[in-house]
Amino acid sequence: MASSDGLSETLHAVTRIKLAELDKQKKSYEVAKNTLISNADVEVDSRERVRLLADGAEKLPTMTSLKDNPILSLKNLKRFTTQAERDPSVSEAFLADYEKAIRDELSVQSNKYAFATLYGQLVNEWISVGKAPDNESAADWIPVGRDEMHKQRATWEGYVFTAKETDTAAIKSYLEDLFTNSSSKEVRARFQELKRKISLKQENWDSSPFTAHVVSQCIRTILRGDVLTDKKRSTLKDFLGNDIVLNEIADVLNMRMASRASFVWEGISTVEQRRQLNGRYRFYPDEDLLQNIFLQYIGLEWSTVWKNALIGFSFNQGVLKTPSGGPTEEETRRRNLALELEPVDYKSWATSKQSRRRHGRTALEKNLREHWKDEIFLDQLPQTRFEQRGGYNAGDKDGDTRKSPLWVIQKLLHRVQALIMIQRRLGKDMTVIRSDFKWFGPSLPHSSIFAVLEFFGFNEEWLQFFQKILEVPSLFIDDAPGTEPRNRKRGTPIGVPIASFFGEALLFCLDFAVNQKADGARLYRLHDDIWLWGGVDTCVSGWSALTEFTEVMGLELNETKTGCAHITSNSAATPAKLPAGLPSGDVVWGFLKLDPISGTFIINKEKVDLHIEELTLQLKACKSVFDFTQAWNIYGARYFTTNCGRIANSMSSEFLDSMLETFQRIQQRVFGATTTGGVGAHLKQMITDKFGVADIPDGYLYFPIKMGGLELQNPFINLYLVRDRLSADPKELMDKFFEEEETQYENAKKRFQSRKDARPAKLKDVEFPTFEEYTAHREYDSSELAEVFEKLMDEPVIDEIDVRGEVKEALGHTKAGRSGWTSYEKWIFQLYAKEMIRLFGGLNIVEEGLLPMGLMDMLKQSRFKWQG
Repeated sequence: MASSDGLSETLHAVTRIKLAELDKQKKSYEVAKNTLISNADVEVDSRERVRLLADGAEKLPTMTSLKDNPILSLKNLKRFTTQAERDPSVSEAFLADYEKAIRDELSVQSNKYAFATLYGQLVNEWISVGKAPDNESAADWIPVGRDEMHKQRATWEGYVFTAKETDTAAIKSYLEDLFTNSSSKEVRARFQELKRKISLKQENWDSSPFTAHVVSQCIRTILRGDVLTDKKRSTLKDFLGNDIVLNEIADVLNMRMASRASFVWEGISTVEQRRQLNGRYRFYPDEDLLQNIFLQYIGLEWSTVWKNALIGFSFNQGVLKTPSGGPTEEETRRRNLALELEPVDYKSWATSKQSRRRHGRTALEKNLREHWKDEIFLDQLPQTRFEQRGGYNAGDKDGDTRKSPLWVIQKLLHRVQALIMIQRRLGKDMTVIRSDFKWFGPSLPHSSIFAVLEFFGFNEEWLQFFQKILEVPSLFIDDAPGTEPRNRKRGTPIGVPIASFFGEALLFCLDFAVNQKADGARLYRLHDDIWLWGGVDTCVSGWSALTEFTEVMGLELNETKTGCAHITSNSAATPAKLPAGLPSGDVVWGFLKLDPISGTFIINKEKVDLHIEELTLQLKACKSVFDFTQAWNIYGARYFTTNCGRIANSMSSEFLDSMLETFQRIQQRVFGATTTGGVGAHLKQMITDKFGVADIPDGYLYFPIKMGGLELQNPFINLYLVRDRLSADPKELMDKFFEEEETQYENAKKRFQSRKDARPAKLKDVEFPTFEEYTAHREYDSSELAEVFEKLMDEPVIDEIDVRGEVKEALGHTKAGRSGWTSYEKWIFQLYAKEMIRLFGGLNIVEEGLLPMGLMDMLKQSRFKWQG
């Protein structure tokens, strides 16, 4: 259920007042309406009856003023009624229609009040369920994953409370071979510069960095994560609005920073075990808020310093190796002379975007290199101290200054898919490896962390400070009274910047090792989620470097998430045999699996079915309508959609149809294959059983909360919005590329030959390349191939719903107007508008100001507590 811990009593009180006022208005309206109708019913004269209804309706205490009704004009009706006194053209049939319009409008207002009352009942139900003791509903709850919960806790404790002493001498020797004893003088020189930067930062560390502004910025970054309980989140939000409190906090934290050398962990770190939708449990620390803000700042500061220092080190010319396979200098020179092009160093990290615009050429290899530099390299570390970035599970948010990790990994999948498609059409094989580390955060040996930091120049004072915040006394929130806390001896806490700093300090060494030992390969690593692709030899060398690092640092690879696919250029009927030196297993992410035969991602139905079972149990555990809606939106719609992947042009309409079939199967399995209506029909029945309200319109379920709806999500709609824009066969883009490439070659050859006599003497002997030479290094010198890649990477343009007629008119009278709605919302409006306008006189079920929107915003923002 949605947690109500963070909902203030003030908000509850305001909600109660609003709902009580709404109920009072409803009763007043119904009494006045019934009196008006009774008086009208006894009037025999039709003209007088219509006039009576029009005059009376205008004075009723309606939810929305009938004078402002865009569909029904009472003023006009009264004028037409006066006209009918003498004008025979205004017939009895006309008057009957006018009378029906007024009576329908009176019913519309009753409908609005009825569903406003229902809304109040749903809110009160949710509040009461949220405040009920857990044991009240225990009898109805089927334990989900309870055995797994205990098993995972035991595993976590086995890592965290048991030290693993790694061979620090071996780690030092390994790092020396990589950096200080490198065969590259550029690496050796730049590494010394890197150590000087770290040393300089320690010497000049600001011992009084906190101001009210810095404290508030730290709080905002904390609130972006999901570590805190709702109650503590509410407390921090209260801090933001109080400069006196912020300044007092800043003073205390500056005192703490000045005495950093004698820092002592205050209190106990309480651990809360929370179930994630993927079935894993995470172990969140619950600590003192001042200590939380203090460590947030230190983590953010070191993270940004570390990232900037490593960028400065890595992207200096000659430090990172570039992949082999590109054209030689002589081949490039001859091509540029023949095609009359200015030279561009495609292998240089330093080639500027301005330079590429000037030359008008961006090759595929350059695209890949810059993507790795800008979006993949040290992805977990912030680019600026207080950047606004959503968490992995949160997706992108308004005000973000950087794309979320979820967006980055989804686009990485698009990249893999597009590259496979291109490589196969170019007649090349491609190998893809995916892996991650087993229990990476909890299993990180402290000795390995300190060995790496010491090697990079961190002094003893900072190493001791880091040890104090890593080896904190901890207790589980549900431990029995009197349980003695235990000091952590391994691993890092989850969801805090200092943990990202420690993790990236180690894993940067892996990135660098793979690059140096695998012929310039780029390891696509997001936290500990690892992707590596390219030729077979490159992947074998890269995998060897990865396993060597794993052993030296005392880590373990996760076999269940480790896999390799070798995709050949021919369309074989069976998967290619993996060369020696590569891992076995499938390449998977979420509900996707890379098919080595087709070279495309497909949906893993077995894994989907496991989550369908879990979704069913979670929905059954919901005790309120709002909880059910929230659980469906998060799990049944968002989670399944996310794990099936975002749609890109590299995916065919056949893949999208498989997603639609998946969502159809989810509804059939959860709500019964023989019933119609799916989740909507189930929710309607749930409301009817609880509150006795029948004939609930579909629009009420799916319309936005701010319009009085429940905002139930429909995962089909966003797929249908792009379905007609996808190609049945994305490979057609490569067919077109080959045709245009041949034409461009012939045109360039004719142009070269036509200028033969006009060329300078030193160019007289230059021969135009053969077609094989012209196309030998497309990845390095064809901007057209790069354009094909970008088109395959792009997400299809939404095919906007055509809003017309009364729906268009009704949207114009909503608060957001006609253009302030998403394509998804417009589809919802158009789909259900006819019934909603009939029942409610427009698209607003209840006027926004009458709803407890503050409470509903808190509902959507509060952490959902999954059962089991």
